[in-house]
Amino acid sequence: MRPLFLTAFIFLFWDQINSELSEKYNNNQKFKLLRIWPKNTDQLTFLHELYKSSSEFEFDFWKAPTAIGAFVDLMVGPELSEATEKLLSDKEIEFKVTVDDVQKRIIEKEKSPTVTSTFLDKQNLTNLDPLLASFFSKRSKDDVYISRNKAKYRFGEYHSYDEMIKWMEEIERQYPKLAKVFNLGSSVEGRPIKGIKLGSPIGSTTKRAIWIDGGIHAREWAAIHTALYFIEQLVANYQIDPQITAYLDNLNFYITPVANPDGFEFSRSDVTPQTRFWRKNRGGITCTKDRWHRERCCGGIDLNRNFDFHFGETGSSNDICSDIYQGASAFSEPESRAIRDKLFSAELWGKVDAFITLHTYSQMWIHPYNHERRSFPSDIDDLQEVGRRGVEAIESMYGTKFRFGTGADILYPSSGGSDDWAKAKANIKYVYLLELRPGEEQWDGFLLDRKQLIPTGKETWEGVKAVFDAVLKKARLSSPIATTRPPTTPRPTTTPRPTTTTTIRPTTPRFTTAQVTLVTRPSIRSRVQNTFQQNTNNNNNNNNNAQQNTNLRSTLHERFNRLRQQQLKARREYEARIAQQREFERQRQINQAIQQQSQLAPMSNGCFDRSRWCEAWISSSPGICITSTIYMQKDCARSCRLCV
Repeated sequence: MRPLFLTAFIFLFWDQINSELSEKYNNNQKFKLLRIWPKNTDQLTFLHELYKSSSEFEFDFWKAPTAIGAFVDLMVGPELSEATEKLLSDKEIEFKVTVDDVQKRIIEKEKSPTVTSTFLDKQNLTNLDPLLASFFSKRSKDDVYISRNKAKYRFGEYHSYDEMIKWMEEIERQYPKLAKVFNLGSSVEGRPIKGIKLGSPIGSTTKRAIWIDGGIHAREWAAIHTALYFIEQLVANYQIDPQITAYLDNLNFYITPVANPDGFEFSRSDVTPQTRFWRKNRGGITCTKDRWHRERCCGGIDLNRNFDFHFGETGSSNDICSDIYQGASAFSEPESRAIRDKLFSAELWGKVDAFITLHTYSQMWIHPYNHERRSFPSDIDDLQEVGRRGVEAIESMYGTKFRFGTGADILYPSSGGSDDWAKAKANIKYVYLLELRPGEEQWDGFLLDRKQLIPTGKETWEGVKAVFDAVLKKARLSSPIATTRPPTTPRPTTTPRPTTTTTIRPTTPRFTTAQVTLVTRPSIRSRVQNTFQQNTNNNNNNNNNAQQNTNLRSTLHERFNRLRQQQLKARREYEARIAQQREFERQRQINQAIQQQSQLAPMSNGCFDRSRWCEAWISSSPGICITSTIYMQKDCARSCRLCV
């Protein structure tokens, strides 16, 4: 058995090794989150170039560059963090490190056990100051949810996709007249994409419908939790809350909590930032050579760029390694096709009056259209009226403020989104994309603290009820549903005619005929000269931008290589030092053993070496007297002090 003191020594020894390794090497293996403030046009342009090159350098922009003075959140990997910080400093761009170890923060926010229910019990509250007790009592009520639902689910926690499906199936078993689980199709990896239909009676197919989905982006866990919370509110409060009872008696709800199950489960599989913040689906892996002849293997498609509305135009990418990769074609993915096919089915076609898709984060209530700025559908007044009521209802709950408008106007243009497609191609009246907590100024981003999950669900529920009320009012005023047939083959080429789009321009009055006569047309010569000069300027600008892009990439790669070499050199030096220390310790132990042996076996006058090579053997292998005692006692008894 190993002596206790030796075991303790080994633990201390390896603890020292791990400590040194952490200081010399592992401390550089942390993902960092940088908050960056562009102060002028040049700095903003530089950040735009970084954003466009994000897939090449494995940058993850949590908040993309949008305007001068608007901060940018950028997560950088360990190999490029030092080079990126140096590059920003050289460009005199202001930044600070908001999270110095993202993986550690993931564990703190999502993996460590919660203490709310154990700490905030009645006994502890009675020992607190009355003002503090009142505050914690309110928070505990918001954090801990007590359900009337016969099918139990632990809200305020993150669960697996299988647990969510089992819960929805249990709801169907407990409430067969109110709920029915449906299957939209299968994901890339073969998982069923399941949702739940809620309505009374459940068999009715003539009522107006509301569609809700979440989790189309894998890393947005709080959106999934909120969709599940909506299911809970409808089921648990039916025939208890008159408002919810009216919803279910007059409307059908179709809720799909996880529209991207493969991506969601992958994001749960590890706490490393590359995995936890996975955004796309799990489409096939493709390996290609980049311009530096590196092999890059990437996969996955951003499902919210894969719908057939201005596909591939703005705010998306044809680079398969990009987080916003749009796919080879519209509806190339089974997950996006599943949503399309369900909405175009005979069950739903022409009956859906609201489409709500849940995302995180930024606290925004977004309505169509998002592919370009100042572009609205023809019924924009109705969309804005209902949406603003929803924003006000959210704020009335906890004071949480949401920005309101199109994504293109308050964030950035993006095309191929499910919400724009639902409005333009599926002809749905009230279409909204909700970016939930936290606000974009918070560093938490996608790591919403579990203590905020239930409050997020509560305030969002209050907001979406404004949409439900509008649909319910419309349903009560409208005539019975016409027997409109859906498209026989739901393909992009046979989808319904888009809703008329009105592009709003600056409010300058349109010219009249009289005004036209006052305009003096320039001569053909001057027009040709102006056109030639403009083309020359554009070519010069394009050449300058291309040269800047090349210089930027070259600079980043040079610094990356230097940093990599420094890291490898530090690691080799560390490993050589550890090997030297181990060899020294081994020799010390051998010498100590020889000394102990010499004390046990003192030399006698007749002790001698039979071989003249003993000194050379011992010099080349100091432990040979111990490891080969029998032979060395016979040939080198004197040198090994093995005389009897």
